[in-house]
Amino acid sequence: MEGTGINIKNYLFLLKRRWILVVPIFLLVLAGGVAYCLFWPPIYEASCLVVVQPQKVPGDIIRPTVTSKIEERLQIITQQVLSRTRLTEIIERFDLYPDKRNKVTPDELAETMRRDITIKISRKNYFTITFLYTSPSTVAAVTNALAAFYVDSNLRLREQDAVGTARFLERELSRMRGQLSDWEKRIAKFKQEHLQELPESRQFNLKLMDQMRQDANIMDGKVQQLRVRIHGYEQDIAEWQRWIEGLEQRRAEARARGLQGGGTSNSSGQSESSPEGIKKRIEELRVFYTDDHPDIQRLLRHLKKAEALEASKEAKKKAAKAAAEAAGLKGQQAQRNAIDEEMAKSKMSIQKQLQRIEQVNSEIRETEMRKNQYLEQAEIIRKRVDNAPAVAEKLAALTRGYEELNTAYQKLHAKWLEARMSANMERTQRGEQFEVVDPAQVPDAPFRPQVKRAIPVTLGLALALSVGLAFGLSYIDVSFTSTNQLERQSGLPVLMVLPPLTTSEERAASLRRNIIFGALFGIIFMLLMGLVGILVTGRGPALKRLFMGMVS
Repeated sequence: MEGTGINIKNYLFLLKRRWILVVPIFLLVLAGGVAYCLFWPPIYEASCLVVVQPQKVPGDIIRPTVTSKIEERLQIITQQVLSRTRLTEIIERFDLYPDKRNKVTPDELAETMRRDITIKISRKNYFTITFLYTSPSTVAAVTNALAAFYVDSNLRLREQDAVGTARFLERELSRMRGQLSDWEKRIAKFKQEHLQELPESRQFNLKLMDQMRQDANIMDGKVQQLRVRIHGYEQDIAEWQRWIEGLEQRRAEARARGLQGGGTSNSSGQSESSPEGIKKRIEELRVFYTDDHPDIQRLLRHLKKAEALEASKEAKKKAAKAAAEAAGLKGQQAQRNAIDEEMAKSKMSIQKQLQRIEQVNSEIRETEMRKNQYLEQAEIIRKRVDNAPAVAEKLAALTRGYEELNTAYQKLHAKWLEARMSANMERTQRGEQFEVVDPAQVPDAPFRPQVKRAIPVTLGLALALSVGLAFGLSYIDVSFTSTNQLERQSGLPVLMVLPPLTTSEERAASLRRNIIFGALFGIIFMLLMGLVGILVTGRGPALKRLFMGMVS
């Protein structure tokens, strides 16, 4: 029984049967791979490693104001790097893609370069920048330029963020400083409007109110004294009026009886306006007042006038009497003249006392007005004292608002100082920054095509295509190539197999043909293997230059 396993001889038979097809396909694919490795424009790759250096100043000394993550900053910087303006600047600076400049638009050219740039964040603290280009020296220079732009852009972004934060805080400080000034003006205006109603003025107001009331009481006492003085003046006027009535009665009696008026001095001596009566009143007042009291001073002045008047009366009487006797006048007429003279003087004294009463009344009115002013001032001060709690509450509300704003201002001022130190730290490059620890080097071998990878792939692909094509053609071939196939298909045994009937000339021609094709395929294969060896050893660029020189 025939085994059911894989028969290698059958596969080898198939390859041998179609070797004239398998070998050319294998050589053609291999030649294509060699041509790709040899003539395809080389693409070089340069990579640059950038490390994120932490802040050099401890964070507990200066707190950084830049809190954005490295991924966010890298995204921002990458958008700037991959912008058309920046890429166009790099293309013009390094003279990139000279064969495409006149064929495509600047946007398409920038998109081409954008596809050749790769940014890869490997870990949290470092990332790599990769660039692809046809020139090894240019690809390294462009990669280092991109890395430098990342470093500079990071410094600029951090400095801009720190300075922007400091400026924002400075604007807020200026705004809050203006608000504080407004609050201070409001408080100062409120204190100015309620200067006498502030809590610290309470004791002063109470003392001032007591002083006003004391002054009002003094004015009231003064009014009472003035009224006593008026009462004294009124008594004097009454005495003078009684004195005048007595004189009128004496004159009438003198006319009726023809008597001489000798009792003048006695009657006047007993009057209250006489020197003796005035002295008596002074002694009564000295019991309650000193000599400096206005009433005593007034009575003393009145006493002097009364004594002078009494002396004048006596002198005039003596002179009148002497003149009457000398002139031969009668005593009765002289007495009437003296009485008339005394009446005129008494009326004049009454008039003077009335004037004094008017003056004292005017002084009483003025004193009453001052007393009322003191009472009004005391009432105003009392209202101030009563209104002091409400004023204190409003002032406390204003002060509380001011203190809250001032506290917020002080906190913001401290943050502003920290932001300024952080900005200075960023300016002096003491903060977190990017550092190129592995700059891009000029590559020795191209990134594409990679000969050591392309040649094995080409050999495998050539073998797979050639063998696969042979097996595929055999699979779709309906002819019988062995007795086993015929027996399986027909179910009948094969009794005899006839080999191909060929002449010796035909066999010789077939052999020559096979030798020729074999030699040709062998030469081509050896040539291709030689080229493969040259490519693998890295001498492909030299061979390419030699070949291009021969062609040109």
